[in-house]
Amino acid sequence: MYYYELHMHTSDTSRCGKSPAADMVAAYKQKGFTGVVVTDHLMNVQSHAEPETDWNRRVEKQLAGYYAALEAGEKLGLTVYCGWELTYQDNAEDYLTLGLSPQFLYDHPWLERYDIEKYRDAVHAAGGILVRAHPYRRAWYIKKPYVEREGIADAIEVFNGGNSSQEENDMALAYAQKHNMPMTGGSDAHHVDETARGYIALEKKAESYAELCEAIRTGKAIVMHK
Repeated sequence: MYYYELHMHTSDTSRCGKSPAADMVAAYKQKGFTGVVVTDHLMNVQSHAEPETDWNRRVEKQLAGYYAALEAGEKLGLTVYCGWELTYQDNAEDYLTLGLSPQFLYDHPWLERYDIEKYRDAVHAAGGILVRAHPYRRAWYIKKPYVEREGIADAIEVFNGGNSSQEENDMALAYAQKHNMPMTGGSDAHHVDETARGYIALEKKAESYAELCEAIRTGKAIVMHK
């Protein structure tokens, strides 16, 4: 089996991150992972890129964690892919964006201001996918109740290691099963001690980022967790 982390943050980019990218990568390598996707928060929430007014400078800050992880991964032999987590509607909805290159951010100025349909269309046009992250999470910072929005996500994160209760994961699983949607798992790791809490396994190694996303899209990802 080949193990992949799809939901992790770094202190290099995410203000809520507790461990630098290089340490996160080393932890996953030590735990036998094949690859990780760096999904630091996009610029509209919990990102060191928030205050910038120049778009290219914001993108540079947004990608700091990814590039630090990529450098560490190349040294250790761990595949590192670029992703991010979009927060929409006052923390009511979060979407992991997978399958795209860093250039996508440069090509779409102020994309964190898009409405969700425009955002989905841009991601899909570029070959990426959206994973609805921890859809039933309950937390003090979530100002609105869960929105059951169909037609946006390509997959549902049915296990999130950062959720406060298993019930939140169970509700996500029930939703994915009801709508016959592909499923993923993620650690939502912000610190090295939180790595490998939730992840996916593939029976065949993904030879590219596109193959990893296709495995998710077609339901070949096996959800794993501690």
